[in-house]
Amino acid sequence: MTIRSIALSGLLRPAKAAASDPDRRNLYLGVGAGLLVVLCWAGWVIATRFAVTTHLRPVDVAFLRYAVPTMALAPVLWRRGLGFRQIGVRRTLLLVAGAGLPFLLVSSTGMRFAPASDVGAVMVATMPVFVAVFSALLGGERFDRTRVVGFAVVVAGVLGIAAHGLFDGAAGAWRGHLLFLAAAALFATYTVTLRRAGVSPWHAAAIVNVYSLLAFAPVYFLVFGSQLMAAPAHEVITQAAMQGVVAGIIALFMFGEAVRRLGASRAAVLGALTPVFVALLGIPLLGEFPSRLTWLAIVAVSLGVVLASGAFSRAAAPRRPVR
Repeated sequence: MTIRSIALSGLLRPAKAAASDPDRRNLYLGVGAGLLVVLCWAGWVIATRFAVTTHLRPVDVAFLRYAVPTMALAPVLWRRGLGFRQIGVRRTLLLVAGAGLPFLLVSSTGMRFAPASDVGAVMVATMPVFVAVFSALLGGERFDRTRVVGFAVVVAGVLGIAAHGLFDGAAGAWRGHLLFLAAAALFATYTVTLRRAGVSPWHAAAIVNVYSLLAFAPVYFLVFGSQLMAAPAHEVITQAAMQGVVAGIIALFMFGEAVRRLGASRAAVLGALTPVFVALLGIPLLGEFPSRLTWLAIVAVSLGVVLASGAFSRAAAPRRPVR
């Protein structure tokens, strides 16, 4: 049985007990949105790793990440409100910090020190664990035995991924791993806040992208200076598409849809498939071949996240979308 079939079986099982066709349709749409997010995240990791190890800096990647979607989503923010009155200043800032500029700078800087396969296993796959912990602290969610076992498996898998960096100080991979964990905690903050705020996926994406660009553009041009003109044109165009369109618009909107339809922890569980896609794509695109230990750790992390996020718990029932 593959990782994908395991995850889908756990996610789709509640559909048999759904009370109506709308419940089943809502579940299928949520899972479909989550799987599309996995593909987008995997492509984003590969593209970002390539960018920061060739001609572009993390700050150049960050500018492209927010400049492109802002041009498309600024009208959405103008029509639906700036967010401060609708969801409050605190939640607006948490959304921006969790999926906006701080998250991207932390994660892309980490990619300068660690390979793409580590990004998927350490950052993306541990994010659901942070979601579960934050949900417990904020919403009083309790963990059953299955989820506790899942947490333990995830921790063991992450230690397996990070082993080479922990014992090889010269390589510097441990720096990337610490940054990936910080980025996972940031995106988990976004996930939990998005569910509790109840804003639409388009509105949330507009808030994240527009405010991130407004905060970053002056610093980018006045302090760092742009290197986009000095980089090969095809790399800039590719990064604009992957960072701005795929990650900034499609992935962020689809993740919002998954959270809206499935809930925070059940949407986050789909990230367990990302490390596998990242590792597979990293072989032909980046020439990075994971070690045997890394492959075993990737499988462990993926299975652990599925268990830890409650896909097989009785409480994991399909949710009606939050309007």
